[in-house]
Amino acid sequence: MESGLRLNPRRSIWKIIDWFYPPNCIECGCEGYAICPKCLNESVPIIDSFCSICGKPVDDLCGCSLCKKNVFRFTSARAAFLYTGAIRTAIKKLKYAQHLGLSELFANYLLSVYSRERWEVDLVTAVPLYKKRFAARGFNQSEWIAKPLAKAIGKPFSSGAIQKTIHTTPQVGLNQNERKNNLRNAFQAEPVIVRNKKVLIVDDVMTTGSTFNECASALLQGGASEVYCLSVASTTL
Repeated sequence: MESGLRLNPRRSIWKIIDWFYPPNCIECGCEGYAICPKCLNESVPIIDSFCSICGKPVDDLCGCSLCKKNVFRFTSARAAFLYTGAIRTAIKKLKYAQHLGLSELFANYLLSVYSRERWEVDLVTAVPLYKKRFAARGFNQSEWIAKPLAKAIGKPFSSGAIQKTIHTTPQVGLNQNERKNNLRNAFQAEPVIVRNKKVLIVDDVMTTGSTFNECASALLQGGASEVYCLSVASTTL
């Protein structure tokens, strides 16, 4: 994926670490790459034939079945890849095995998508974790992706723009309606930070869009003018 903007690798501590401890591809084990060219080439970027609202790959003849069943509050959502192969493995490694260096790689993928869409935002934030889950995990993987992205596009990042105020059941294994109900009113935005701002919110994976939608609802209620969403990967419909 090409882009006119670039993250500055010379400022990354991860590049220094990689110099002394060369990474192995998280998918095939090839030395020298976090994701080797072969595995990246086998990944599926979402570039053509996607819904203009939710960003899911669609068949133009049938339209977007997800948007037919939902009213999304965000202006647009996009993802860099389908949630499969090396991308899926890498997201799990970041989220559950603390391979934090992958976050900058993901940010670079999202930078390409952001540049291609030509969005203009005022503020970048990330889908928040509830405080107890954050304490248990020790980090928010979406923040780790969002911060270098914000720096690359020259926009401020705010972890306080939106908070998760209700503990909810993990979304994994829930159907679409259960996901909606599980997250209802779980987020609250900070009006002082988001008022009259076009906000970009970042996450690792988009499944049904429920998380992004509830975050967008909270941000708009807090006074944001528009909400755009970026995820590293998206599941198929």
